[in-house]
Amino acid sequence: MRETRNFLAVIGLIGCGLWAVASWFVLDPSTAWLNGQRIVSLMGLVALGGLLVYAFYYEDKLPNHLKKQVGEFYYEADGLSFLPVVRLHRGRPELRVYYQNRYENPVQAIIHLRPPEQDSFVIRPGMRDVHFAFKAGGGDFGVIHQPIHVPERLRGQAIDVELAAATYYPRSHGAAWRREVGLPCGTLNVDWHGAAFRAGVHEVSGEIDLYHPVTLHLSMPQYLDEPEPAEAPDWRQERLFAGSAAVT
Repeated sequence: MRETRNFLAVIGLIGCGLWAVASWFVLDPSTAWLNGQRIVSLMGLVALGGLLVYAFYYEDKLPNHLKKQVGEFYYEADGLSFLPVVRLHRGRPELRVYYQNRYENPVQAIIHLRPPEQDSFVIRPGMRDVHFAFKAGGGDFGVIHQPIHVPERLRGQAIDVELAAATYYPRSHGAAWRREVGLPCGTLNVDWHGAAFRAGVHEVSGEIDLYHPVTLHLSMPQYLDEPEPAEAPDWRQERLFAGSAAVT
């Protein structure tokens, strides 16, 4: 749709340019409505030129799928927008992290959640702090699914979780395909070059320093009782929209 509009605007701009040249320098001064043609052709040049400047330099190249999915409020880590939520899937709760890469180049990301020490959801028995480590292609929108268990006393309640994140663009950010920035969140130190990046949901030490973390209020769903599994099923990453394919 954008490509068709921009193509028609270019054709219109060329047409208005030729019309302006003709009305100002070619047509006989006695031509009917000459002054009107001059004014209209110049107005067309200005309007279509402004539209093309906006389209090529200011307009988002991709729609904001994250905003449509989670609403106005989500977080940002230097080019990666995201929001963790808890939802039911086939009657069982899962922790989901919706994410969206605003730039054209791939990103490596770590989103760190630090739940309360006592009252929390369960990924694995004894597991508290958790890393969501994943990669996202240029412009991608997707979600990570991690099944969890919610203690009965917390169902229907909200818990406060500390949130921090860090990102790394191995080939630099590239062009901004989406310009709307999420809310700032805390960060953490990550040695991006010291070891091979390992995607997954990882248990990590609660002693990791989080710098200026934000407090995320996670609402726990209400659902029927179930036996607590010894270990939650594996996580999975789902790409919902391929940004690079859409732009190219």
